[in-house]
Amino acid sequence: MTNLYPILITSIAGLATILGNVLLFINVKYKEKLLSFSLGLSFIVMFLISLIELIPEGMKLIYNDFSLLNIFFISLILLFVGYFIVIILDKNIDNNDALYKVGILSMISLLIHNIPEGIICTISSATNIELGLKMSFIILIHNIPEGICICLPIYYATKSKLKAFLYTLISGVGEIIGAIFTMVFLHDAINNYTLSIILIITAGIMITLSVKKILKEGLSFKKYPYFISGIILGIIILYFTL
Repeated sequence: MTNLYPILITSIAGLATILGNVLLFINVKYKEKLLSFSLGLSFIVMFLISLIELIPEGMKLIYNDFSLLNIFFISLILLFVGYFIVIILDKNIDNNDALYKVGILSMISLLIHNIPEGIICTISSATNIELGLKMSFIILIHNIPEGICICLPIYYATKSKLKAFLYTLISGVGEIIGAIFTMVFLHDAINNYTLSIILIITAGIMITLSVKKILKEGLSFKKYPYFISGIILGIIILYFTL
């Protein structure tokens, strides 16, 4: 049973993404205000997590093996890989609705982001249960706005609460995948290079998505006070959880 604790702790943190679905029950007449707010929140959460957490952590993992100049160029290449992934996915999503694309791309990027997050949380929990609980609580808190990034665009594009819930759930499952992967292959398949590549490519995906898609879509509603309020809330959440 002890071996299941890290997976359980990580799973609870990951599935917190579905808590963002509570906003689906706000009166539809506030649609544009709510979307502006949530897209502002989504924009800043994705952008800052990439800038403050993913890129530095990815670079730190290979710090002892390469020179600073090489780390810079490796990171730049991986960021461009993330950029082109978004471009390719965007062109191949068979739906011209901008909100739908934002929701789908958010789900994919956060799913990828949640896998290494699940790995880190599981390793922490397996090493020190108190550290694991602290890590999982931090992840749980910032997974809620990540869930909002997915559920609202999907809901307003498809009018389906079920689809919004399922896509948000899929994203949260990334944490569980990371947890199971860690417990099964802990000593064989996980190394600093693997984690570094995943983290920096994910950062490239999330920065591209936040700047190229979410920012543009959020500003298109012209509800600037709500968009800025979302940004401010996102900064506050990340200040206390990163």
